[in-house]
Amino acid sequence: MSLGTPVIIYVPGLRPKPPPEVHRALLHRCLIEGIHRTEPALARALAGRDDWLRLVAWGDLLYPEYRDPSIDQPAIEQLLSHERAVPADIAIVRSLRWRVRTLLHKAGNHWSGLARLLADGRAQLHLRDSGRYFDNEDGLADRIRGRLDSALDAAEGRHILLLAHSFGTVIAWDTLWLRGHRQRRPAEIDFFVTMGSPLGSRLVRRRLAGAREKGRRRYPPGIRRWQNLAALGGLTALGRRFADDFAGMRRMEMVEEIRDRTDLVNPFYGVDGLNVHRCYGYFVNPVTGRVIADWWLASTAAPPAGPA
Repeated sequence: MSLGTPVIIYVPGLRPKPPPEVHRALLHRCLIEGIHRTEPALARALAGRDDWLRLVAWGDLLYPEYRDPSIDQPAIEQLLSHERAVPADIAIVRSLRWRVRTLLHKAGNHWSGLARLLADGRAQLHLRDSGRYFDNEDGLADRIRGRLDSALDAAEGRHILLLAHSFGTVIAWDTLWLRGHRQRRPAEIDFFVTMGSPLGSRLVRRRLAGAREKGRRRYPPGIRRWQNLAALGGLTALGRRFADDFAGMRRMEMVEEIRDRTDLVNPFYGVDGLNVHRCYGYFVNPVTGRVIADWWLASTAAPPAGPA
C-alpha cells in the first residue's frame, strides 16, 4: 500500500489553550516560520494548506475556560519577526540565578516531597493537573487519550509525525503504549518529536504506562525514529538525553534511532518575561524547522502544491 500525504499530529501540554481553531492557526503560523528559516521553498508550499497539521485539543476536558489568545499575540508576533535569538536570551538562561533554579529542580526530580516544597504557584498548578491525569480522575486520562487515538486512526495509511510538547509527550507515550500492549493495535509512527518533555523525569517515568513492566513491554511499540528537542534553561526537560534514558528501546531494536538536541534557544517573551518552555518558541526555532523539513522531504517525492 502506498502512503498518502504526510501528516503532523500535534499534542499540546498542560494549562489552558486558546479555542482549538485559533490555537491551530497560531501553531501553523509559527511552524511555517520555523520551516521557512531553513527550507523556504517547502514553507511556501505548505503555507497555503492546513490539512497537514492536526491539533489534538484536549484542554476543555480539564479546564473550564479557554485561554484568551490576545494575551500571547504580541509575544508571538515578536517571535515571527526575529530571524534568530537575541544573545541576551542565552545569557539569561546561563546566569547563576537560572543555574541555581535548575539544580533545585533536578533535586526535586528525585524526591516528590522536595518538588512540592520548591514549586511556585504555576508549578503547583502543574502538579495538581498532572496528578488528575495520572489518577485518571473520572476517566479523565482515558478521554484525553481517546482524542489522540481518534487522530491516529484518522491518519492511518499516511506518514505520521507525532509532535508533542511538555505534558503532551506523556499523553502520547501512554496512548502509544496502551494501543500497542493493551489494545494490540500499535500505531505506525514514522517520526516521534518531543519538545520540552518531562519524560526523562524520574517522578514522571515511574507513572508512565508500562513503568512496572519489563523488557519490550516497558516501552510503546510502533515508533520508527525519535527526535527529542529541549531548550536551554528548560525546567521541565532539564536537558535530559533520551538516547540514554530510553536506551533500552534502541538495544531491543524497538526504534531505529533516538536523537537529542538540548541546546535550543527559546526566546518567547510573554507577559511574565522570558519563558523558555512555551511551544510557540519551539515551533519557530530553525532547529525544529530543519527536523520537520527533513522528515517531510524524505516522506514525499516533492513538496505539496501550493502558492508560489
